[in-house]
Amino acid sequence: MAASKETAINNLKKARTPEGKAKNIESRMANHALKTAVYDNLKSALASQDKKGVAYYSSFIQKFLDIAKKDPNSKCGQIVAQAIFQQDILTLLDEQHEKEMSKDRDFQRYRLIKDFFKEQRDVILETNHSKRIIACCSRRAGKTDLASGAINYAAIIPESRIIYINLTFTNAINQIWNNTVKRAEVMGLEIAKSSKADGTIEFGNGSSLRIMGNPNNSEIEKLRGESKVSLIIIDEFFHQRNMQYAIDEVISPLMADRKDSTLLCIGTPPRLAKTYGEKCWGEKGWKKFHWTMFENPYMPDPQEYLDDYCKNKGISIDSPFIQREYFGKMGVYDTEALVFKDRKTYNVFDKNEPITGVCIGVDYGFSDYNAVISVAYNKETKKSWVVKESKFNKAGVSDIIEVIQEHYKEAVELCEINRIDKENIFIYADTNEESITYDLMNKYHLPAFNCYKYDKIYAIQLLSEELRTGRMKIPNNGILDTEMEQILYQRDDADDSILPEIDEEIGIHPDAAMALLYATRKVFFDMDYAISFKETQPTTSNFKKTESGTIIGIVDNKKDEFEDLGTIG
Repeated sequence: MAASKETAINNLKKARTPEGKAKNIESRMANHALKTAVYDNLKSALASQDKKGVAYYSSFIQKFLDIAKKDPNSKCGQIVAQAIFQQDILTLLDEQHEKEMSKDRDFQRYRLIKDFFKEQRDVILETNHSKRIIACCSRRAGKTDLASGAINYAAIIPESRIIYINLTFTNAINQIWNNTVKRAEVMGLEIAKSSKADGTIEFGNGSSLRIMGNPNNSEIEKLRGESKVSLIIIDEFFHQRNMQYAIDEVISPLMADRKDSTLLCIGTPPRLAKTYGEKCWGEKGWKKFHWTMFENPYMPDPQEYLDDYCKNKGISIDSPFIQREYFGKMGVYDTEALVFKDRKTYNVFDKNEPITGVCIGVDYGFSDYNAVISVAYNKETKKSWVVKESKFNKAGVSDIIEVIQEHYKEAVELCEINRIDKENIFIYADTNEESITYDLMNKYHLPAFNCYKYDKIYAIQLLSEELRTGRMKIPNNGILDTEMEQILYQRDDADDSILPEIDEEIGIHPDAAMALLYATRKVFFDMDYAISFKETQPTTSNFKKTESGTIIGIVDNKKDEFEDLGTIG
């Protein structure tokens, strides 16, 4: 016994020597290799197939189950019974199924995001974790790819509802459709049903995508009634219109049903000042990301590209356009394209200022904003002032008429102060709701006429010049002053030159400015400026009546009488 103990101690000492340790390691490695070889051979044997293509393990299991079924009291039957009747077997099977599905989803997501670069991955992985995400990028930074990736990443989770919004429906489809479908195919996400014309995709797992544009308030309103939305993407966010209303009143309620829902806003910095997007960029409560094309590894040589671009355009790398569009710098505005530069304003209008008339312009905008602008003017001194401004939405016909009546009432008071006849008051309204103008003239006996819309480009240039010289003044920080801060001319996509048309796709619709334009047609005509003008009364020939005589709309095939108005505005 003592000898055995002594032998054990000596063996332990030998095992602790360097030689002993090396021998132990060698022995364990040999055992591991042998074990691996046995398992490999066993797996190969189990997976081997017979002449009918049936694997050995499959045949063995089936035979085992057949014996258990034939004789439940046999050893095979007892083993199967223990497996079936163990506690919570269905729960265990369900958990195992969920684990397998989770592994599949994780693998799908891995296959998806592995092709994105770091900045894109950071945003995609943040979805379903942050409620509000905003990404401000330069051109060529991979924003479109990011959007399609985020859509598919969310769609992997069954029953996910996703909404993608761009400036217009056409832009939305062109930007996102092909990328989304292609990525879904690559990652094995089945598309059960789709309609490019409707902008909808339904995935095989119950997830869905809705693609839409945001040209006016009425389109966003169509989202009301949606529920349990997991992801909403707003592309070109800094150039979108009515975003505060859209997010606060329509979009946020759609996300209330899910804790993991995300609003993802992406785009390049705005060309104009005081946008809601820029306000969000400076606020807390948003997870913010910023990168440029220089972080995009799929751009072969961004610096060479930018140098060539600047050379071809004849601009420097320090120009506001390059800094905003290619370096993604916020607060670098396109002041060169401002329509109403250096406009002159006043703080208080002197009602004793001599005037010869008042013109009231009306812009009907049921899908955007309604605007009513009153202009007092003196045709002898060629001076004019905007004396009353109104801009409002969600208004019915009676509300619009009430605001116009208020403007007319104040115009009458100005005429009385100046001791001129109220016959010098005129109302010029947009032609897209002529039935209201007809009611103003016939039911309320107001001097209402159809506005004149020829030579729109020249009329805008003349208005801009009158404001620049101070011959016309508007209220300081008023509705027009604020709106004109954001009215820009379009730029040519090819050479970035300024075009003479107002850009209405970058965040603001010039409702008040259009109402002012309608009013100043008459003002400038009375001042003997070289501007064309035609005064036309609305007539019933253009309207359809009910049996009671109520006007309910314009008849499309009876508008010849108004064709000469040139309704292009």
